[in-house]
Amino acid sequence: MSGPDLPKHIPGSLHFATSREALQSLNKEDEIVVYCSDENCIASTAFGQLLERHGYLHVLHFAGGLAEWELAGYPLEGEWIR
Repeated sequence: MSGPDLPKHIPGSLHFATSREALQSLNKEDEIVVYCSDENCIASTAFGQLLERHGYLHVLHFAGGLAEWELAGYPLEGEWIR
C-alpha cells in the first residue's frame, strides 16, 4: 500500500492506513496492483494474499516496487519529489 500521504509514491496509487480501510474501499472486481518500497519488502505480498482471501479477483504484485519504478525513470509524486 502506498499513496498520496507518503513522501513519494507511484502516481495514481492509493494508501490505506489499515487493511480494514482498504477492504471497505476497494472494489472486488477492480484490477489492483500492490507494491512495496523494494523487492525485499514482503508487506505488499502479504496484503495481496489478504485481498485474494477476501475474494478480490484481480490482484497483481509489482515485485520491484517503488525502487524499480524510480530506477526505470518513471514519474513519482509526493512531498519528496522536486
